[in-house]
Amino acid sequence: MNTIEIPTLLFWENGNSWYGSLGSARFFIRPETSEKEEKRLVVRLWKGPLAMDLSEIIATAGFPVTEEGLAQAAAWLEERAAVMNR
Repeated sequence: MNTIEIPTLLFWENGNSWYGSLGSARFFIRPETSEKEEKRLVVRLWKGPLAMDLSEIIATAGFPVTEEGLAQAAAWLEERAAVMNR
């Protein structure tokens, strides 16, 4: 599998978080509320094989909790995973 699959919008609207991987790329996604009270998906990326708590976070990004935001998050992760897995 060469694509990142993340849960649907309802999953995030209910405040759930998600761990995933693609090759050696590992990621964690969690909805967080910003200072402006906007809910965003915050994505943290690191290189495996260790768990997030034992690894250095390489990149972090935020995306809106919308269908477009989900697509943007998946595309962002796939781009970075492709570089990481060369």
